[in-house]
Amino acid sequence: MSEASSEFRPPRALPFRRPRAAGRRPTAYLDRRDAVAGSPVDAEPRYPLDPPLPDVRIPVKEPHAAATAYSRAALRHRFPGAQVGDDLHMLFSEPGKPAQSRLSPDVLVALRVPRRGTRADYDADELGPPDFILEALSASTWRHDLGRKLDCYQQIGVRECLLFDVTGEDRARNGKALWGYALTPQRREPLEESMLPNGERGVVSAVLGLVAYVAERTPPSGPRETWELTMRWHDPATGADIPEYDELHTEAEAQRTRADAAQHEAQVAKHEAQAAKHETQAAKHEAQAAKRETQVAQHQAQAAQHEAQAAKRRIADLEERLRQLGGGN
Repeated sequence: MSEASSEFRPPRALPFRRPRAAGRRPTAYLDRRDAVAGSPVDAEPRYPLDPPLPDVRIPVKEPHAAATAYSRAALRHRFPGAQVGDDLHMLFSEPGKPAQSRLSPDVLVALRVPRRGTRADYDADELGPPDFILEALSASTWRHDLGRKLDCYQQIGVRECLLFDVTGEDRARNGKALWGYALTPQRREPLEESMLPNGERGVVSAVLGLVAYVAERTPPSGPRETWELTMRWHDPATGADIPEYDELHTEAEAQRTRADAAQHEAQVAKHEAQAAKHETQAAKHEAQAAKRETQVAQHQAQAAQHEAQAAKRRIADLEERLRQLGGGN
């Protein structure tokens, strides 16, 4: 046997095939009829998925990721105690379907649900519908965002949905890159708009108490296909925008530095106060010792005075006796 033939070669693994239950149709994960021209994937998942998939990942471009990342950080900063989810699977029941349906909002905010960092999905049947949802429209998902997903949000009781077209291609044909709806099961009301102090027109979220606006186009003078829009959240209560993550991180670091410096100054002041207290106590002890020495000296002086008076009396007695003795002779 040659040296080459003596190498161990593991057998080739066969592809795993899950057995199909009798009478059940194969799961159709993708439907090519729903494919969008120019999509980075050949076909798109249907919403809601039936049956639900363990996970669905759709390639997105940088503006989409930037918009959702900023909004997640900004809204978590603004509502630290509420559940703010980024691409969480939202589970909900639909009439006539035995299993829960599943959608993945880009950003959801549930103001009455306590924040929990380990939440893998959001069960709307158990926790109640989110109060607010943001959908950043991308080339691969915008039709579902404006169609099936928005219908589901309206049916399950989401109060507001904000829609952001990250490339400004006006897919909704409304002439806007940012718009939204106040939702009830019966109707959709467009969210109001207002002029901000910076001159931009924003979309008002009554649920969040914030105003969203398109901050810039990069580059503004280039072709439309090169545009990248960014959105910002303005807080009317403070009169300022909620900072980006890097700014929030820098601000948090600055606050920690200031807190550390203040703590150090407090410790130095405490040590100085303790030293001053010790000096005061030492001075007090010295004063008490000096007082005791003074009292001892006073006692010694009084004793010397008494002895001098006693000696003076003895001398006087002796002189008197001498006179008496001299007079008797």
